[in-house]
Amino acid sequence: MIKKICIIGCFILMLLLNAQSGFSQGSKALTLQECIDIALQNNSSLRIADYQVESAGTNVTTARSNLLPSINSSFSSGKTIQGARTVLDDVPVGIDPETGRTIYERREILQDSYESNRHSASISLEQNIFDFGRSFNNLKSSKAYQNSAKHSLMNTRNQVISNVKQAYYDLLKQYRLKEVYEEAVKVAQEQVNRVQTMMEIGLASQAEVYQAKVTLGSSQTTLINQINNIEIYKAGLNNALGRYPSTSLEVVGDEEETLFPDYNFDKAVEMALQNNEQLKSMEQEVKANLYNIRYAKSAYLPRIGGSVSYSRNNDDISRVYTSELDKDYSVNIGASLNLNIFNGFSDKAAVQRNTINYNIAIENFEEAKRLLLSDVKQYFLQLQAFKDIIEINKQNIEAYQENLRLQMEKRRVGSGTELEVSQAQYELTQAKSNLVQAEYNAKVARAQLEAALGIIEKK
Repeated sequence: MIKKICIIGCFILMLLLNAQSGFSQGSKALTLQECIDIALQNNSSLRIADYQVESAGTNVTTARSNLLPSINSSFSSGKTIQGARTVLDDVPVGIDPETGRTIYERREILQDSYESNRHSASISLEQNIFDFGRSFNNLKSSKAYQNSAKHSLMNTRNQVISNVKQAYYDLLKQYRLKEVYEEAVKVAQEQVNRVQTMMEIGLASQAEVYQAKVTLGSSQTTLINQINNIEIYKAGLNNALGRYPSTSLEVVGDEEETLFPDYNFDKAVEMALQNNEQLKSMEQEVKANLYNIRYAKSAYLPRIGGSVSYSRNNDDISRVYTSELDKDYSVNIGASLNLNIFNGFSDKAAVQRNTINYNIAIENFEEAKRLLLSDVKQYFLQLQAFKDIIEINKQNIEAYQENLRLQMEKRRVGSGTELEVSQAQYELTQAKSNLVQAEYNAKVARAQLEAALGIIEKK
């Protein structure tokens, strides 16, 4: 049995050497801020959100173009070759003596072949003069969608930071739990040695030795599982950083920071409604849909435009492309009024569709607001609970440490049992584990709360 325990101990030692907690010489240990910087550089969702902002910007440019003049130019050159042919045409044959009008008769005409050149150049300008706000509402809608994309980008950024913090704290929690379980293995091993010695001098039974070894084996199993958990949570942090799970990763311990906010729930609600980027994004979507309704309604109204064009046409190219622009040219100036009288109720359907989208946007906004406040309350209550749990477990650890000391003393003098010592060891380990989990779960809840409040970077 002792040989088996030694083998297990050696196995654990090998695992410990392969899973050093945060200070490996193989790679640079990362701080929380360094993890955040890597994630902000690598995260695909963040890059996609950035592209969406750029795309929304192009829509603004397109909408603005409707307010600016449209200038077009055209240049062409060609040649017409006509072969010899006979055609039937009206030709003058005389003059009516009474009316003085030319008399025509239908006769065959023989036309010789000929060639002619065609050269033309023109430039035209068209300007929307007035369309009852149609173009302005389209521009306002595009800008609102662009602002929505910008806030969505910031919300994605906040979520990336929150996810990194959660994965970072979860990994540190696994390291801390490993330390707790290492201490439990150490204590259990010392107890096995102590009971073995006591049995050799007749102060303990073989059954008590077995009980101590069972406690040691259980502690070693827990430690092995915990070492595996570290590798699993490393993969989770790598994923949050936008890296492959197998990438080498070490982290340094987090600096001491205030776990609990210095503001109350009412202030948290106020901050969330004011700063949350998702709400701001959805609020801009509501505005955009309102402008879309106005845009659709303007289709019922006329549009007034103006145009001017300058063109040159001649069979001699030198008369087309010349500096003498006051010769051989034509200018057209015009104004237009367009009013759609009937298009099969398409305009009516567009107004209805945009009104429905506006109502949907309002409902989504209100639902998001309710969910946000629900999340804020949940995180706030969790932090309050963790505050009490941490204090309770600190007190419990002191009590369990004293209880273990007393049980070991009782066992030493022969008035206690090995089972009581094992139970005291388990309770102390469990209390330490509960404290570690409460502390890091509180940090995760704090990060989630700050992301919901939109202040995760404003520290």
